[in-house]
Amino acid sequence: MNLQQFVEFAIGSFASLFPIVDPLGSVPIFLVLTAKDPPRLRQQTADRIAVYTVLVLALFLLVGSGILRFFGISLEVIRIAGGMVVVHSAWQMMGARSRLSKRENEKAIHRHQNEQYEDIAFTPMTMPMLAGPGAIATILGLAAQAGRTLTLTTLLNLLATLLAIALLGVAICLCLRASCWLLNFFGETGIMASSRILGFITMAVGVQFILNGLADWLKDLQ
Repeated sequence: MNLQQFVEFAIGSFASLFPIVDPLGSVPIFLVLTAKDPPRLRQQTADRIAVYTVLVLALFLLVGSGILRFFGISLEVIRIAGGMVVVHSAWQMMGARSRLSKRENEKAIHRHQNEQYEDIAFTPMTMPMLAGPGAIATILGLAAQAGRTLTLTTLLNLLATLLAIALLGVAICLCLRASCWLLNFFGETGIMASSRILGFITMAVGVQFILNGLADWLKDLQ
């Protein structure tokens, strides 16, 4: 693998992850959950959310395949199932629905309205908001795409994906730190519109995962 292939794999990984994680779409709920926090605490929370998201995605990238082998699940099945999860998440994004359930959303808002402070950095912001089922399925699909055997190419592909995850963490941190400005600039309607556009791109990624999984599965049958 040369430098160009490494960069292309990193860019491809970032392009696959960014729409499904959708940092911009998480801005409104982040502002609601941190409405009573001072600016400095809100920025610290944004930093922790970015770090937690990077750690969760990196963990599934590095050990996810091993767990799947332990349970006897093939990478082809993961690509197909992961693609279906991504398509489902994309459908919700195109409908501009929150990735938090109605009950989770009401519970989080009620907690802050009653001034009962609880750290929201991991739950619900990191999981299930940012590093939700769709993002995890995408990571497992990228892990499968990196390679089946432990070779130098596979390791470089995994390193490229880790670089993409790190860049995604930077994007999350910047979006959440600038959440007030983004909401004022785009408005809630603009953010919802961007989520719909990213949802369409995400659906295309999910369909591609399904087709790749089916192609590999049919190839193994021959």
